[in-house]
Amino acid sequence: MPTVAAHAGTRPARRWPWVVAGAAVLALVPVGLFAWDGYQLLTSVDELESSAAAAQQAVTDRDATALTTEVADLQVAAATFAAHSSGWHWDLAAHVPWVSDQTVPLQQVGQSVSVIADDALGPLADMGDLSALEAPPIQDGRIDPFFLEDFRAPLAQASDVLAEQSEQLAAVDMTGTLEQISDPYEGLEDDLSQMGDLVYVAHVAAELLPTMLGGEEPRTYALMVQNNAEPRASGGIPGAVLELTVDDGRVSLGDYIPASTMSDPQNPVATLTDDEERIYSIKMAQYAQNVNFTPEYPRAAEVMAAFWERETGEAVDGVLSIDPVAMGYMLDGMEPVTIDDVEITSDNLAQVLLSDVYWKYPEPQQSDAFFALAARELFGQLLGGTTDVMGGVETAIDQRRFLAWSAHGSEQDLLATVPLAGDLVSDGDTTGVYLNDANGAKIGYYIDQDIEVTNTVCAGGEVRGQTLAVTFTHTYDGDIEELPDYVSGGGQFVDVGQFVANMHFYPPEGSTVTRVEQDGNAALYSPDTHDGRAMLTLRIDLSPGEGTTVEFQTSLAEPAPQAPQVAWTPLSRVANVTDVKTLGGSSTNTC
Repeated sequence: MPTVAAHAGTRPARRWPWVVAGAAVLALVPVGLFAWDGYQLLTSVDELESSAAAAQQAVTDRDATALTTEVADLQVAAATFAAHSSGWHWDLAAHVPWVSDQTVPLQQVGQSVSVIADDALGPLADMGDLSALEAPPIQDGRIDPFFLEDFRAPLAQASDVLAEQSEQLAAVDMTGTLEQISDPYEGLEDDLSQMGDLVYVAHVAAELLPTMLGGEEPRTYALMVQNNAEPRASGGIPGAVLELTVDDGRVSLGDYIPASTMSDPQNPVATLTDDEERIYSIKMAQYAQNVNFTPEYPRAAEVMAAFWERETGEAVDGVLSIDPVAMGYMLDGMEPVTIDDVEITSDNLAQVLLSDVYWKYPEPQQSDAFFALAARELFGQLLGGTTDVMGGVETAIDQRRFLAWSAHGSEQDLLATVPLAGDLVSDGDTTGVYLNDANGAKIGYYIDQDIEVTNTVCAGGEVRGQTLAVTFTHTYDGDIEELPDYVSGGGQFVDVGQFVANMHFYPPEGSTVTRVEQDGNAALYSPDTHDGRAMLTLRIDLSPGEGTTVEFQTSLAEPAPQAPQVAWTPLSRVANVTDVKTLGGSSTNTC
């Protein structure tokens, strides 16, 4: 028995060194594998980043040849990256605190880029022609409704893949991730987001063009021309409304109706919601010039459609909106035209229609007549195909100067997913700041707008707050008495030359307004709600030469992966918008 006991007691003693040695080897294996993978990742990460950025640029440039080359390079780089960011040791590391903060983002990059290269960019490159990502050209006065028909399937697939992988990347928690990993990770997210937006818009266009351009049956639209010299939330007063008919891509101009003749103060054309009537007053339904008191363009378009139908007896298929600044973009390079001794070029078009015309024709009826002549002449230039119309359209959409609403529900559902819709109230991810003129004149032409956006971020990159500083400057420096009454207001509602407006601020959903200041002092404002969204209104009052800065600070209830987009009223002059440095980013700035 003692012998047996002695053997029993010594066996474990002889085994433990082997167990310890085995455990040490197993521990060293992941270290060795990670060291090898790390070396390979370091050698491939630059190639991955540069290939992804080059692919994004090729998509932006609509360069199919370059995209084919870059996709091939990206596929190789992604395959290498994925091979060295996967395996059992990576799966094990994904459950180790802190280590997982570094490995999980790398794994996601490898997986997402591989899928995007193979299933999104590959099919796009195989099309051999990226004109599908461009707006359709105008040829002989016609826009082909089926220009994108052959591209519908690859565009839909690429859009779905890019959206899905962008969501996967955004879902990764980067709180404890080292900057050496998080910085290129965020850069890749930005590249994919830009690609995704561009491809998605092309996908929506491919779905909508056949019907909206009259490829199946003729369409009739009311076109609002917004006059930014008298600001309204989505741009300016709709001084004129034109009838557009589209039949198999051929556009013709019909009736021209001044908005003033469509108005009837005694008979509102629509029933407003309680919120609309309280915030914007019944005037929104009494006067066609006021339909866009609300920043929600689809709602403004619905009311304008009702005005049009009451005036003409005909329902429209949709309402489009444009302003003279956008028209200048679309007519870039046009041959000068002369209307009643006034020469119009793409460079001075906005100035002529928003300012000069009121000095030449002090009476509203005269300026309306000039505007009608100019509209027809400029419309002919647009359809002539000699200017960069579609390039101008893209710029106008970016600045929210070109908007569209469809009376057909399925079309509007798709439109609502792109900036062209102007869905600025129902889009709760957008911070909005809008102006509604209150002096009934055209002095708004002289107002400059500067916007400074500051996002406060957590250590992991999530946004926890935003500050918006908006500066308005009254730039008129001449003799006030020389201003035409139609521009100065003539002292009817406010002092001559005074710019007075209601400013409406919509913080993003899920946020709290923590500070509102005007020129460094607490601002006087009225809080309210509009269609379930919090908003507030304050008053702007400027004499010529004066300026004012209003600052809004918001705090998000929950940190967000991306900063809220910012929307504003496009005035006569393009706003100067600055994205200020993000705050925080240190380990002490946690959320």
